[in-house]
Amino acid sequence: MAASEAEADRRSYERVSWDCHARLMQLGSDALGGAAGMHPVLGRNISEGGLQVWADRMFAVRSRLLVEMEAPEIPEGIQAVGSVAWVSPSTSEERWLLGIEFSDVGETALARIRSLLRPADERN
Repeated sequence: MAASEAEADRRSYERVSWDCHARLMQLGSDALGGAAGMHPVLGRNISEGGLQVWADRMFAVRSRLLVEMEAPEIPEGIQAVGSVAWVSPSTSEERWLLGIEFSDVGETALARIRSLLRPADERN
């Protein structure tokens, strides 16, 4: 089985392309060893269970993060807590692809994420 097929088989949630901006902040003791504050990232895809982002900074696997997501159709933004599930370097220097698994998503945030997963013609 190809890697992409195996990856798709283990996913619990449907992913959709998502090229919006987000910010990550390490939480708790994870923040002590790294740079403090919010770090801008660019979304690649999103699901109810997590998201994939491009970052200019590497975060360690299992780092707990506050994730603040922006989307034009949701001016209030979306906040969730998650952890880094995997990290992959890109071909360009100082750029990382991160897989973030949500661990704490409130009902309002989950409803907003679900609205992003609907086709564009069904959102309004």
